Amino acid sequence: MTTREKLSELLTENGLDPDSILYRETLTDFLEKTPEAGVFLLTANEDPSEAVVDVYGGGHVSLAAQIGSGLAFAESRDNQWRSDERVTVAVRLGDVLDQGGLIYPVESVITEKVWYLTLPESKIVVRRV
Repeated sequence: MTTREKLSELLTENGLDPDSILYRETLTDFLEKTPEAGVFLLTANEDPSEAVVDVYGGGHVSLAAQIGSGLAFAESRDNQWRSDERVTVAVRLGDVLDQGGLIYPVESVITEKVWYLTLPESKIVVRRV
């Protein structure tokens, strides 16, 4: 099975598509302003520590750093981490897929459904929620 086929199967199995919205709490210092109000660029973490399932390889749990720079996003908002320094941002999954990124399930004990998104262009457009 090709990577594209595995990606399509993963999205279908989890009820996701290019229009799906995922969320992340981030420090405001990490948001790069754009000309559009409420729209920012967020830079990939070059050394991510999330434990991810490599569904495109052997299916083993590995560190996200082994599959490429990116960021983790959750399927639902979790406002418990919000503060003056932290805000919630949303990303459209299609924006990640359009730049050639992949999505990996994260082994998380904090939030129910978390996904690690690789970001080949190193940045992604996010909107403040």
